[in-house]
Amino acid sequence: MVKSEAGMQRTRTAILDAAARVLGRRPDAALAEISDEAGVGRATLYRHFPTREALLRGVAETGIAELAKAFETADLDELPVDRAITRIVAVFLRNGAKYAAVISQADQYCDPADVERTARPIREVIARGVREQVLRDDLREDILFAMFSAIVERALWLAIGESMTPEETAEAAVAIFLGGARRPG
Repeated sequence: MVKSEAGMQRTRTAILDAAARVLGRRPDAALAEISDEAGVGRATLYRHFPTREALLRGVAETGIAELAKAFETADLDELPVDRAITRIVAVFLRNGAKYAAVISQADQYCDPADVERTARPIREVIARGVREQVLRDDLREDILFAMFSAIVERALWLAIGESMTPEETAEAAVAIFLGGARRPG
């Protein structure tokens, strides 16, 4: 009996969700642990993802796609820059937490166009912030983006490690970025 396309997609999704959870707890987890978490046999996991790299690629691509979709629906261009920055952090902490184990490796596992689709809305908010004289203009926009990205990534790990609540982490990340990036005077 041939499994339906919908059934195959449900199995694939279950494996990717389980992989994201397991790898979030233990980045070096064995594939057997992931198949157990997904409730599928190892042969089924290997049918969908023949190698660990293929599985990591699948998790990263899913994470980037979900993050890009969340940014597309966040209405960032409708908000003042400081509120848009706050929303970006919230979206990243909410959607990125599930894929934290691989999201930092997106450049390695994902199509550069997909990665750029996720970064573009952030770059646009930063550029608008500089144009509107909300953010400082003595630093290049790519430097502001890199610093913002580093702060948000560290905030994600603090929230995952339960050093701070997600709300505290988001508030601190926004305050640190805007405190240093806001145009003086």
